[in-house]
Amino acid sequence: MDRLKSLVRKIDRLPPDPGVYLFKDPGGKILYVGKAANLRHRVRSYFQSPAGDLKTLSMLEQAADLDSLVTTNEKEALILEDNLIKEHHPRYNVKLRDDKNYPCLRLSLEEEFPVLSFARRIRKDGALYFGPYPSARSLRETLKLIRQLFPIRTSLDTKFTQRMPTWAKIDPARYRETVHQVRMFLEGRNEELVESLKKKMEEDSGRLDFEAAARIRDQITHIEKVIEKQKAVSTDFIDRDVLGINRGGEGMAVYLLFVRGGKLLGGKGFSFPPSELPDAEVLQSFIRQYYLEGKFIPSQVLIPVFLPDQALIEAWLGEGREERVRILVPRRGTKRDLLNLAEENAEKFLISGAGGNSEGLLKTLQEKLHLEKIPRRIEAFDISNYQGKYAVGSMVTFEDGKPAKERYRLFRIKTVPGADDYGMMEEVLRRHYEKALAEKDLPDLVLLDGGRGQLNVAREVFRKLQIQGVELISLAKERTMAGPLSRGKIEEKVYHPRFKSFLSLGKHSPLLNFLDSVRDEAHRFAIAYHKKIRSKGTIKSILGEIPGIGPGRQKELLEFFGSVDKIKEASAGELAKVPNMSRRAAQAVYDFFRQYP
Repeated sequence: MDRLKSLVRKIDRLPPDPGVYLFKDPGGKILYVGKAANLRHRVRSYFQSPAGDLKTLSMLEQAADLDSLVTTNEKEALILEDNLIKEHHPRYNVKLRDDKNYPCLRLSLEEEFPVLSFARRIRKDGALYFGPYPSARSLRETLKLIRQLFPIRTSLDTKFTQRMPTWAKIDPARYRETVHQVRMFLEGRNEELVESLKKKMEEDSGRLDFEAAARIRDQITHIEKVIEKQKAVSTDFIDRDVLGINRGGEGMAVYLLFVRGGKLLGGKGFSFPPSELPDAEVLQSFIRQYYLEGKFIPSQVLIPVFLPDQALIEAWLGEGREERVRILVPRRGTKRDLLNLAEENAEKFLISGAGGNSEGLLKTLQEKLHLEKIPRRIEAFDISNYQGKYAVGSMVTFEDGKPAKERYRLFRIKTVPGADDYGMMEEVLRRHYEKALAEKDLPDLVLLDGGRGQLNVAREVFRKLQIQGVELISLAKERTMAGPLSRGKIEEKVYHPRFKSFLSLGKHSPLLNFLDSVRDEAHRFAIAYHKKIRSKGTIKSILGEIPGIGPGRQKELLEFFGSVDKIKEASAGELAKVPNMSRRAAQAVYDFFRQYP
């Protein structure tokens, strides 16, 4: 009672001004930060209403002290609240654990020859920004495509300074025209761009400059191919962010779709612990934290519910963009379809385990695959070789739905000659599980890349080693049965020893996506090792073809020069400086690479 009386006295002394309030526990730790247009009225409402969500009631039970900070206006209170949440991480505030700024393309306008480059943060520097892109890889692919389509400087053009005389010959006005074309392309105004290029092509053709007209024709063809591949989700070319929300038993997820110039670029999911807060408050907190620093702010943000401070948030976003930003709650039409897509992705993100609900994913996997226990530790295997040469195997481990890279293993095939994938798989499994059995370090589930054949190989290895309590499945891309005029469709099939037929999880199943990601990680790991081994073998085989250059001299040459390319470029005198190299041997190496470049 003394605690409550102390809080009430402090509330009575609060001013009716805008500001920020902080609830604290007995030790002075901040439990919750909130903002208000009227501090006294807002904080008093916590104690006047008997009803409330469980989270608020729990927070009030622990609150022992109250602090406040007065601001000039409500907008200042909003910014201060965000800064305090970011600094103190209060337990009862929704926290966005994502300090990553997604990559954008930056088009500099202050230079005579503007550059298109990679950027992580939006700055008020007079440049144009496009994006964000879901990953750095997708951005670099776009950058390479633009470089192929338009003669513009990019961050990939690392030799620009060496090519200054070439650029210096370009007419700045003509280059500005190219920059304008790039801007139209990035803004999604492709139809308009194609029409302007066609007009330019006709002008060049009219001047009998057929070579220039042909270049533009090829450029138009490439752009039209790009247009065909892009998924148009609206026809108004407006930049939008679309927010969907989904709740599950062990958490909640917000999924953000990026729509730029009417095209869907991709999306990103964000996970949060369970909360009793209404969707509107979760989304408002998300928006404030996400766009706080350096994120691209679009013209529109689509959300499923109205925000408590929607007009204030719109004004705040508009200041960051330096033009009006609208927050919309669509009920029908194309915008509602986009919102449905975002909500569907939020649900899949939560189920898939990426949203922090890996326990639910693994339980569902147990049920669907009829496993005896939850597969908390999964080991997956793959084989990689080239016509039986440089054969390697890989094993990756996932624990509680996440990669455990410290448990990854690589195997160089030792006993199997030729292209015998079954024999190679048998060797890798036997070598690994002989050791794992001795150390009593066995997984819950083993996933093999392949069909029924690979599964039978694993069953035989386990039978010989008398391994029990570890389940086996295999995952294979196979063609379904079809009629005489059709080849059938490619389908992912899961094989289980206890079932004669394969199990189908559905093309878009989160469970299949998860198994795919595990299998693909094993494949990636094997391929990387195979390329490394094959590269070394190829280098040795090339040097081994030179008369008088044995394994010792091959090693000395590589250590001295670092690569075969540098050995090729070296003079006979430079080659003779390598330890254990005679002048005759050096000349043999020099002559070999001139005879067989």
